[in-house]
Amino acid sequence: MLRSSRLASRALTHALACTSKSAAESWANVRAAAATGRKRWEPESRGGRRGQSSSSDPHLHGWSPYKGFADTANDDMGFVEVDLSMVPRPVASGPASATSDRDGDATFASVDFGSVRHYRIEVTTAAVRGAGTSGSVEITLIGDQGVSPPISLEYATDFTPRFERGTTLPFRVTSYMDPGRLNQVQVRLIPEMSQVGHGWLLENVKVTSEETGDVSHFHSRKWFGESDCGGRDGPLSQLLAQDVCPGKRERGETRADLPVVNLTVSAAGATVPHVDKTKEGIRAVMQREWGHGGEDAYFFKSSKIEGEKNLVAFGVADGVYMWRWQGIDAGEFSRRLMGLASEVFSGFTEVKSESNKHKFEKKRPEHLLKAAYAGVREEGVQGSTTACIATIDQTHGLLRSANVGDSGFMIVRGDPGNRDVCHRSPHQEHEFGRPFQLGHHANSDTPEDAMLTAFPLEPGDIVVMGSDGLWDNLSEIEILDVIESVFQGSSASAGLGAESQGVMNRASRELVSAAYTASMDKRRTTPYSLAATEWFDMVYSGGKKDDITVVVVNVG
Repeated sequence: MLRSSRLASRALTHALACTSKSAAESWANVRAAAATGRKRWEPESRGGRRGQSSSSDPHLHGWSPYKGFADTANDDMGFVEVDLSMVPRPVASGPASATSDRDGDATFASVDFGSVRHYRIEVTTAAVRGAGTSGSVEITLIGDQGVSPPISLEYATDFTPRFERGTTLPFRVTSYMDPGRLNQVQVRLIPEMSQVGHGWLLENVKVTSEETGDVSHFHSRKWFGESDCGGRDGPLSQLLAQDVCPGKRERGETRADLPVVNLTVSAAGATVPHVDKTKEGIRAVMQREWGHGGEDAYFFKSSKIEGEKNLVAFGVADGVYMWRWQGIDAGEFSRRLMGLASEVFSGFTEVKSESNKHKFEKKRPEHLLKAAYAGVREEGVQGSTTACIATIDQTHGLLRSANVGDSGFMIVRGDPGNRDVCHRSPHQEHEFGRPFQLGHHANSDTPEDAMLTAFPLEPGDIVVMGSDGLWDNLSEIEILDVIESVFQGSSASAGLGAESQGVMNRASRELVSAAYTASMDKRRTTPYSLAATEWFDMVYSGGKKDDITVVVVNVG
């Protein structure tokens, strides 16, 4: 998870694209030669193309028949074919395997082109801090007819792309044997040993067969190697089954398509100001449906309007402290944003749609965020804040969220004592320490920049939403430990509905207390210390003193 040079990566991609068409033409000649039984092939001249030699020897351009590049003229995503020098060993039965020359390339005479299969592979790295890696990755395709050899995911020999957090890297690979219909993949990380960056948090892998068009999805959301942000460490090689975790709802799905589950919801919030602010006499204010501490603010609201009583909304905002230096109350913007979002959701504040094409819907958190932001700007409030707002459709069990910045939420699912994180919203940062934020100034981000998510909930699910004071100081495992200690005998899991208000109050306050304790520990390893170590290229330890706000929601 070391920082990479994006310029170098872009330069490589440009160089590959410049040679792709000629490479594809030569590959066609290879196939033609093999089909007619010729032992030699003569590629067409490459002369006349900018930046390329007129020599007909493809090896002068770093290309060979089995280490080639895709034809980007026909590939709308500009995929690059991966080195696949590792081919199956000869076996006692079945189709003959390809043999290799002294350079490790398969020889033409040994290739059974009837068994050759081409795949497009998309590898998505999770978007949380520390998820990326600069190590090498291998993938093995497993189907109902066999197992492919390990395939190195690289854009050139011994040149491994950096799997950075929140990115999806495309590859085009060739297998010289047909594994059949895929049902599993084995992914292996070969880490680059360094101070940090040992681990890799893989989100998912998508494999598309070019011959059949079959698309296979393999969900992971597990660490390979050492966790770099406090999650559970995992083995370097892991087997992923197809569709092991339900995915997010498609945005185009309508209410009519969703099952009726009729969930009950309970919630509670808690907050504490930065330790230095408490010394100044600043205290937290915590009510049943709203609260604030320092520059943080939160709200939780159930709709009381007839016909819309099956909706709840909640949110967290974290104001930017540095506005104090300009004589601006840094917490006013976050408090008013959450207040207006609550009022709009409750129907106390009228919202006018900008046009008939954009009808306001309170079930849409992005609409609540946009309306609240417009109201704050109209009132002339100054400052800026991160914000995360979510709604729950209790009838259909659907959570929707809109997130701007490094506040966020995660969904905990499972039976008591065996819970795990089902979903985690990513940080939204311009760079480390500079999150997206809504504000009064010209350089402010806007609600249109919000990350939108729709996720189906199940009885017993626990949603933990918090400001960065929570996520910087507690890892997912530490948050899970607190949840498990509070929700020991879950009423929701037993079919008795959401937990009592007392349990919810305890959960939110214990999470705030645990994060506060970690923020004061100078020797502790925290998600923030790991991220700072990477960014500043120096060893950093301890928590991050900050305002800390948590909202915990349980459905049953």
